[in-house]
Amino acid sequence: MNKWYVTPSPRPKATVKLICFPYAGGSAGSFSSWPKLLPDHVEVHIIQLPGRGAHFDKAPIDNMDELIDGLVPNISHLLSNDYVIFGHSLGSRIGFEVARRALALGLRAPQHFFASGSAGPQRQCFKDRVYEYADPEFMLELEKMNGTPKEILEHRELMELYLPMLRADFKVAGQYSYQGKTTIPSAVTVFYGKKDAVSTKEIEMWADLFLEFDCHAFEGGHFFIDTHSTQVIDKLNTFFEETFLSREVEAAC
Repeated sequence: MNKWYVTPSPRPKATVKLICFPYAGGSAGSFSSWPKLLPDHVEVHIIQLPGRGAHFDKAPIDNMDELIDGLVPNISHLLSNDYVIFGHSLGSRIGFEVARRALALGLRAPQHFFASGSAGPQRQCFKDRVYEYADPEFMLELEKMNGTPKEILEHRELMELYLPMLRADFKVAGQYSYQGKTTIPSAVTVFYGKKDAVSTKEIEMWADLFLEFDCHAFEGGHFFIDTHSTQVIDKLNTFFEETFLSREVEAAC
């Protein structure tokens, strides 16, 4: 059993794969509702990093290079046909490194890349070493970000299980930045929340790494993909219907 990703609704006849990369602290559950909301020709695969879900038996990884070294060999078969990457926050940076590694290995580039809730990977996520804070201060930061349910933050036993994974994710996010010159031969669309702290300049940093760039603003803050999920899904549905269904029609003519 491959524990590095989950396929909630297998679709053998799908013509494109959507590979989703959750935000820091996220799991396969972050995108579990998406398959039934997207077109039938899209098969959704959700990355599940060590330390969560069915991958809970493995220690969390706190280094980007080590993470990519473990992840890519386990999903390389997903990168051999048409695929699209969607990553939110830290997930967009992991997705970018997967795309880079795919190119280095002679695998396909993504048909499209959706970077959600993130400045370009040239900028580190955190100025402070949040992942080294003592538990009370670290949990206070989590509460400020509004990404961890209050009932979990207040559940001591659950937090004892989650903290190592959260710290590992935050360390990856806090230490990683990309300073290379790779251009992914794909288009990138950046989704962002109007109330998020990410600036327009930081969003546009993605344009330096792809052949084409566009962006779309949503109501809400950093976790707009949860609070305004309907609007996000609507945009994705439009993309998949216009891009991949039109290709199928052309191929049939």
